[in-house]
Amino acid sequence: MGRTVRTFRNAVDSEQARWHDFRRTLRPAHRDRLDRIFDYARKCADAGTMIASARISEVVFISTMMEMLSEIDSLKQTVSDLKSQTEETAP
Repeated sequence: MGRTVRTFRNAVDSEQARWHDFRRTLRPAHRDRLDRIFDYARKCADAGTMIASARISEVVFISTMMEMLSEIDSLKQTVSDLKSQTEETAP
């Protein structure tokens, strides 16, 4: 019989459980941020299954960085749009 490989999402859940004691000691706002890190990793589950890494935390943190960069890019675009609007309406 073949060996069953756990899914990436299950691996993320296991990694999140490993961080439980750390999370418990955080302030509520920081707990939410830690939870978002693991949520971001789940968003990249398809790509995460393709990496042959025994260190799931690497995939979790890279996925998080990619999501954060996406948010930064979106914020930069918003700021740029607002600057353009302000310049157009300035006397």
